[in-house]
Amino acid sequence: MIQNYVKIALRNLLRHKTFSVINVLGLAFSMSICLLIIMLVRDAHRYDRFHPAGDRVFRVLTDAQRKSERSESYASSPYTVAKTLRDELPQVELWTPLVRTFGGQLKTSDRSFNFSGMFTDGSFFDMFGFELASGDPETALGEPYAVVLTEELAVRLFGDKDPVGETLEAPGYAKPFRVTGVLRPFPGKTHLEFTALGSLATQLAEEKLPDAPQVAENWLNYYGTYNFVRLKTRADKPAAESSLATIAEKKYAGLELESRDASYRFRLQPLADITPGGMLSNSMGRGMPAFLVWFFSVLGAIVMLSACFNYTNLTIARSLVRTREVGVRKVLGASRWQVFGQFIGESVVLALLALVAGYGLMKLVKPRFEQLSISEALDVRVQEDAVLYGQFVLFAVLVGIIAGMLPALTLSKTSPLSVLQKLQNVKLIRRIGLRKSLLVVQFTVTLVFFIIVTIVWRQVDHLIVSNFGFDKPHTLLVQLQGQPFDRASASLAQVPGVGKMSGISMPMGTWNDGSDDVRTHAGAERVGVRDYFIDHRYLDHFGIKLAAGKPFPENPAQQCELFAIVNTLFVQQFKLGVQPGDAIGKSILVGDSLYLTIRGVTEDFPFKPGMYAPEPLLLRYNPTEWQVLNLDIAAGDPIPVLAVLTRNWKKLEPDQPFQAEFYDETVRGVYAEMLDLGRIVGFFGLLGLIIACMGLLGMAIYTVESKAKEISIRKVIGAQPRDIVVQLTKGYLGLLGIAVLIAVPLCYLLGSQMLQTFADRIPLSAGVFLPGVLLLLVVAGVTVGSQTVWAALSSPVQPLRSE
Repeated sequence: MIQNYVKIALRNLLRHKTFSVINVLGLAFSMSICLLIIMLVRDAHRYDRFHPAGDRVFRVLTDAQRKSERSESYASSPYTVAKTLRDELPQVELWTPLVRTFGGQLKTSDRSFNFSGMFTDGSFFDMFGFELASGDPETALGEPYAVVLTEELAVRLFGDKDPVGETLEAPGYAKPFRVTGVLRPFPGKTHLEFTALGSLATQLAEEKLPDAPQVAENWLNYYGTYNFVRLKTRADKPAAESSLATIAEKKYAGLELESRDASYRFRLQPLADITPGGMLSNSMGRGMPAFLVWFFSVLGAIVMLSACFNYTNLTIARSLVRTREVGVRKVLGASRWQVFGQFIGESVVLALLALVAGYGLMKLVKPRFEQLSISEALDVRVQEDAVLYGQFVLFAVLVGIIAGMLPALTLSKTSPLSVLQKLQNVKLIRRIGLRKSLLVVQFTVTLVFFIIVTIVWRQVDHLIVSNFGFDKPHTLLVQLQGQPFDRASASLAQVPGVGKMSGISMPMGTWNDGSDDVRTHAGAERVGVRDYFIDHRYLDHFGIKLAAGKPFPENPAQQCELFAIVNTLFVQQFKLGVQPGDAIGKSILVGDSLYLTIRGVTEDFPFKPGMYAPEPLLLRYNPTEWQVLNLDIAAGDPIPVLAVLTRNWKKLEPDQPFQAEFYDETVRGVYAEMLDLGRIVGFFGLLGLIIACMGLLGMAIYTVESKAKEISIRKVIGAQPRDIVVQLTKGYLGLLGIAVLIAVPLCYLLGSQMLQTFADRIPLSAGVFLPGVLLLLVVAGVTVGSQTVWAALSSPVQPLRSE
């Protein structure tokens, strides 16, 4: 029977070539994207699946309750909270802290490389599924100043030589490190990103040194440690979280928290839920967050359904042709479910043919997707295997069933008697409303895509243009990488083509910033304020105007901070005067004991990305904090200047590459992922438009064919081509109008909600909606017009001759 279904399906596909091509191409276009999405979702769920007893491993999260009544969740938590949980709760089988303060450079006698690492202990190899290629996991992280390297870093530092037992210098640490192990390549994808592991004993030893950052006994440091616990078999997770609540209640009573915080809560997150998972501050790893998994899946489903609508529409439109066939089959004894199976079989065969074409299209789309910056940010590494191909086939079968379900149910229940009588009495004629509804849904969704993309694109363009640094295309940001500022600036200033220069702790207009607590006097409440360290040339270099006061005096050798420059919002929030000049000469207390005198007040300017509302700003002067050198490059070809800068840098720092980026590129990088999402949505919108117009083309062809005699008679009795075109197109234009009336208010609501994310946002004017509406009307009009104009201008003789 199945063999007969396939034969009949192939014969029908070949008999109605135009409709078959439209259906196959529509399904193939949408399937190509859906196949890629299946690969992305599958890749997103491959993280951390190789750890032993992973179903009992949890990460301790921090929910920081702000005084502003907001809450922010962190992937990290205080070292002492998890340690106390381990000590007080018998259900905790194992605790592994990952302290993120380990980083910088590792040096041999002739090589050095930057690394990112974490301090941990021997429990790391019990908790996680990482294995050592050399070294003993029981002792590798036991002694102070021991380090375990990844295989890649070990090869870079020591080549093919076994590094175990070798010594590495690490600037900033009291003693050199001894290599005690080398990790095998990771068994699978993981959210844990590191190139070296230092022994936790090192962190504990370093904390005993003067002025060292404290982690082990610091209840307020919820940034520095990722804590993982493994519960015993059949242990109660709610009981563990109840213990965390008790610890928070007891240990934080009476403690002075951060100036913005009211309290802390802690909870457990299953290891399997980390990636893909919710968005958390201070998270580690580049995996795809859960909202993007849903985002891509929903987009793919929408486009796939649009292609299925085409099949449903065209099949129902041709139903009057097929009902005679169904009637004959039923008279000869076929049951309803046999007829149902025949039509489902046809749609499944069609979907499998589309799968072959869609797979080829996916191979063309995949490299383009991998070039997007969002692919690098999400660590996308899609792999193909037999299981994936099986999922593709199952997906195609499911699409075939969905696409053919409604036509199969409708045609299989048709009465043989009514089919063999007059065709105009068949009930299917009255279901024309369904076909129109499907077309309206298709064009509504397509228009929503286009309008949303327009909103995103114009919003991001507005943010880039207004972002700090956008108008500095010739300013180069040079990362000093530990080089003294005065030494680096003196060397690079000698390069021909280099103009103005200045220094700052980190570039403005990016996600990076610093902050410190500020008070007007010792008894006042602490308030967190964003701060940057700049030199005396920075304000003039970037055209930042002073509303009052003076810039910093030049003093590169100063031993302690003396002055501060603030913005007018700072003056208002701390009530330092009615006018900016009123704040000049007044003192503020920064941190615990640093008193600074306000020397200048700047006008307010956007020093953070546009998602942030304007806020107080504190500019400080401390040469040891300048990590970025801003260089103006002469207009013209920058490559020769960059080449000389690179050579001069190599003289300063032979072991570190020259890291520099133009300021406007840095600004665009802030919004790179958002632009990529806009491109993806735009691509889906374009794909949806193509698929919808293919369906519209099929419906127009069918309409012209079914009304060929009517059109010929109208021509014979004197109808003009213009009248014929209007008669054939007015119904479709009405459907497009309905789609516009639905999509525009919907996009207004969605766009307004989306723009709430940005403090600096564009207005939703008519100019935002018109491009998408006009594009839809023009493309759909051309699609329908190509058939109606041909029908209006063709000779009436042939259709009437066949009467």
